[in-house]
Amino acid sequence: MLLLNLGGPDSLRAVKPFLFNLFSDREIIRLGPSFLQKPIAWLISSFRGGKTEKVYGLIGGKSPIYDITFAQAKALEEVLNKSGVRNKKSGTKVYVAMRYWRPLIEDVIPEIYKAGVKKLIVLSLYPQYSVATTGSTLSKLGEVVSKYPIEIFSIQSWYDNQLYIDALVDEIKKGMDAFRNGQGDPAPTSEVHVLFSAHSLPVKFIEEGDPYADQIQATINEIVNKLLENFPPMKKK
Repeated sequence: MLLLNLGGPDSLRAVKPFLFNLFSDREIIRLGPSFLQKPIAWLISSFRGGKTEKVYGLIGGKSPIYDITFAQAKALEEVLNKSGVRNKKSGTKVYVAMRYWRPLIEDVIPEIYKAGVKKLIVLSLYPQYSVATTGSTLSKLGEVVSKYPIEIFSIQSWYDNQLYIDALVDEIKKGMDAFRNGQGDPAPTSEVHVLFSAHSLPVKFIEEGDPYADQIQATINEIVNKLLENFPPMKKK
């Protein structure tokens, strides 16, 4: 199995090359004619690199996405093997590949091939599909895998998966419990507001049929409905 994610700089020195890889991707942003994409990406990454390095410096000098994704892979691998969903000879192996920084897709697929894998389940860790995230990542994966005899089955979105919704609802409940009155009791739900936030996307993408905004709204609707079941006094706005 393969988990796909965005990737992020694993050190301050990796910030500029990470940004270069990101802005070189014409699936998410087109910087002039195609032959100018990489030169312009280099200029942007050089110009923004210093400021971005300072921001990463505030959170330990690297992105946490690497450690989090590998922890998810390890936990998933353990669950799959314990549940019996495993290769008879060696057990189920869960790999990780990133789109814009190490371990890159183009480096991981050869490793998977050398391990003798012929069939691969691919899970994008973006719950909601967008051409700028899952689309771009799967496009790169397809380009790399085309050189190897590996059959791919991809899970492209899981925005309304009930286990995912339940996990988000549980976290919101914890947040609501943190609001307490002067006696230490939970505050009335009518006094607590839940604000949903998501990454933005160019309107052009939506007009061209990208489902991201609709899937975000569907996720929110599922969460709100569950919260209303648990906290009847809450109101939907």
